[in-house]
Amino acid sequence: MDEYFRPQPEEFLRRISEDYRDEKRGRLTIFFGYAPGVGKTYSMLYDAAMRKKDEGRDVVIGYVELHKRPETEALLEGFEKIPPIMREYNGIALVEPDVSAIMKRKPDIVLIDELAHTNAPGMKNQKRYQDVDDLLDIGINVYTTLNVQHLESLKDIVQQITDIRVQENVPDPVFILADEVKLIDLPIDDLMKRLHDGKIYTGDMAVKALDRFFKPGNLLALRQMALKQVAFRIDKQIAGYLRTHNLVDKHQPLEKVLVCISASPHAEKIVRAAYRVAIEFDAEITALHIETDEPGDYIGNEVNSEVKSAFDVANKLNIKTITLHGKDFAVQIAHYARMNKFTKIVVGKPKEGNRLESVDTLLSHTKGIDVYIFAGQEDSSEEPRKDARDPINEMISRIKQLNRIIRMPK
Repeated sequence: MDEYFRPQPEEFLRRISEDYRDEKRGRLTIFFGYAPGVGKTYSMLYDAAMRKKDEGRDVVIGYVELHKRPETEALLEGFEKIPPIMREYNGIALVEPDVSAIMKRKPDIVLIDELAHTNAPGMKNQKRYQDVDDLLDIGINVYTTLNVQHLESLKDIVQQITDIRVQENVPDPVFILADEVKLIDLPIDDLMKRLHDGKIYTGDMAVKALDRFFKPGNLLALRQMALKQVAFRIDKQIAGYLRTHNLVDKHQPLEKVLVCISASPHAEKIVRAAYRVAIEFDAEITALHIETDEPGDYIGNEVNSEVKSAFDVANKLNIKTITLHGKDFAVQIAHYARMNKFTKIVVGKPKEGNRLESVDTLLSHTKGIDVYIFAGQEDSSEEPRKDARDPINEMISRIKQLNRIIRMPK
């Protein structure tokens, strides 16, 4: 029997790129960082300038946020710029890339900064990443920038670390399925010096940034998260390639995660936590809601916005959603999980006096399936912390509170 030689990681990535590329679709390159000011926009402009000079690529500027940084502004020289669209909203002038004009010009590469941006009212799409997708669909390559705190699945963890609720988010699949992600890293001491020197924010904005977001503990945690996301993305690509090409043990059990959604203030957070579990285990994931006869359980009920919001998050993360009807949601969940060979279940922790017996029922009907119970946590963004614990230790403590795993005997 011929000996099989495992390709090196670089060869894996080359094969993945060749196998999954839609030649008619443009390539998405994300310049990815852990905080504002690490050099994403500068690196994007520098890379584009080199492509234009050395390879003769047709590169245009769709939208670039310069933040009044002279070294970044200097790199704009020599680029054709597509005039942006100006919109006024509540007395504020908003600037958006002119997607229609970019499509008409159809360059080889267009630079569009800040992928997580929410568009001005009246634009075709609500989010900039949707604009970018439209450009990719007609074969235009896009360079863009993104910070780790804007990934949808990390929204709750970022808030727990920084006490700041990030409002603009990008679905993780946009990041994971990008053709290329370039990690732009900068030592924290260098980033802090740039902030103190006024190279990131100036005046009151710099003071507020130092007081809230730009704390060494916050930055250390975010930097670690950014590194992990890049590693997760590569691991997922390689695992998919191995499965597609039958290079893994066919008898190896496929991990499948079932996240159970009910009317709860933590419903969205449960979906994001389950998605992170699925990423960790390179697992398939499905979201399940059981409609019972109890008031508020029906998704169609206007009162039940929590379940609808959780399904919206699931759709953003490309999670398959299922709705079933049953009298006992714990029994129904267990039956669905067994019949469809799920290996892990993620549920929310029941409130006192409300379906407390459901956890025991679920566990008794799911032997051989790991059950994660999500405790949830109240939002803390409205008030500052009342303690002075180290942010890193607090991050670890809070993440441990997110899930309690109960492993049933196989």
